[in-house]
Amino acid sequence: MPKRAAVPEGKALFFRTPDGLGETPAKAASSEKEPTRQSAVFLEERHLDWLDDRCREARRNGGRAIRKAAIIRALLDVAMQAPIDLTGLRRVEELEERIKRGLQAV
Repeated sequence: MPKRAAVPEGKALFFRTPDGLGETPAKAASSEKEPTRQSAVFLEERHLDWLDDRCREARRNGGRAIRKAAIIRALLDVAMQAPIDLTGLRRVEELEERIKRGLQAV
């Protein structure tokens, strides 16, 4: 499988602000910049609606705006720490249950 091309500095479609807005707290606190790449991920309407709702929720009552990509990165960071076992997976329907089990172990 070919590797995705890295996005050259200053050429990304979305730019991070100097205060780290839109980044996960762990990444914003880090003084090191990790390289980023863009990837197209196709989501269903219900997924995008949920992300939009979370973004609106973050701004409510004086909160700051947050990007959908920041929410997705934070979810992935949490999932990467979980013992999610996908070996021998035979059906996509099993995927959700295995991820739930792995996240409950954290």
